[in-house]
Amino acid sequence: MTPERHQKITDLFLEVCDLSRAEIAEKLDASCSNDSEMRQHVEALLKMDQLPGFEGDVDQDSISPNSYEDSESCSDGEDEKPTIAPRRPIIPNYELIELIGQGGVSQVWRARENSTQQEIALKVHNLTAFSSEDGLTRFEREIKIAASLNHPHITTIYDSGHYGDIYFYTLQLIRGGRLDHYVTEHALPDEAILRLFSIVCDAVEHAHSQSIIHRDLKPSNILVTTQGHPYVLDFGLAKAMEGAMKEASLTMEGDILGTLEFMAPEQAMGEQDKIGKTTDTYSLGLILYRLLTGQSPIDTSGTRYTLLKRMQNGDIVSPEQYRDDLDPSISAIVMKALERKPEDRYLSAGDMNADLRTVIRNLRFS
Repeated sequence: MTPERHQKITDLFLEVCDLSRAEIAEKLDASCSNDSEMRQHVEALLKMDQLPGFEGDVDQDSISPNSYEDSESCSDGEDEKPTIAPRRPIIPNYELIELIGQGGVSQVWRARENSTQQEIALKVHNLTAFSSEDGLTRFEREIKIAASLNHPHITTIYDSGHYGDIYFYTLQLIRGGRLDHYVTEHALPDEAILRLFSIVCDAVEHAHSQSIIHRDLKPSNILVTTQGHPYVLDFGLAKAMEGAMKEASLTMEGDILGTLEFMAPEQAMGEQDKIGKTTDTYSLGLILYRLLTGQSPIDTSGTRYTLLKRMQNGDIVSPEQYRDDLDPSISAIVMKALERKPEDRYLSAGDMNADLRTVIRNLRFS
């Protein structure tokens, strides 16, 4: 498939995804009257988009404040859709206690391992709609690679398995909340934000040193314990999901996976060959921007189609527009991380962290 055709399919999907069923059918009839293959691609993407839990939320009132969270609020009205009560999976050797998070085609449960009585987080992926034996093999391989990471601020993956139509893995249960909520609730000053974020960058750099790219860094994938210790979740698993998700979209090249608001432009363009360490540093810049200003550098209003176009163009505004008291050296770090071209950004999370630590020292002694 050519990049031009992929872009055309993506544009059409994003144009219709927020419409009613009748409006979708009418639009596809008009746009694909002589191109049944394009209609197949778009309908496959629509089907994937409607899977329970895709870019959705669990009711925050039902989540314990001291639990692992894995939900991401949407900026385009997704949270207004009715939630589907998930069934409680039955997995041998594990007792699933309560649902504590829900994200892209997955659920996170607080669970107990029967043999050890240890409480863990258990993440469930229902791959029925888009799995094959090859897809499961790739998925398992990526999980094993992610499990090889050994860093005090990356959640430990303990086990993985396949039972019936369910693929699952278990990981360290972090009792805390998402990074952005922690910063807001504790009203952290800039220096404290940078010190916390420096630890996150160190964790990302460790993964990069093992040739593992996160691809889906966002506030809900970084949890902070009540003691103030951050943990990064789901390293390398976006790549694992990508292999499986491609089957749902008829192996379409350059599928857009991840959370739009925290994507790098090359991800929004579906340019898979350009995704690397600098993709993660761009996402780190987006997160840091949010922590410092409480805002997004990109206008997130409107439909996913218009948001994606802004993401692709890299249309951002300086954080100083929202914080005229922000130290210029901090603003410079954020803007360098958010350069449109990957080669103009920080080439690694370690490089970004080096500048952060310099600013931290300057703020501390100023």
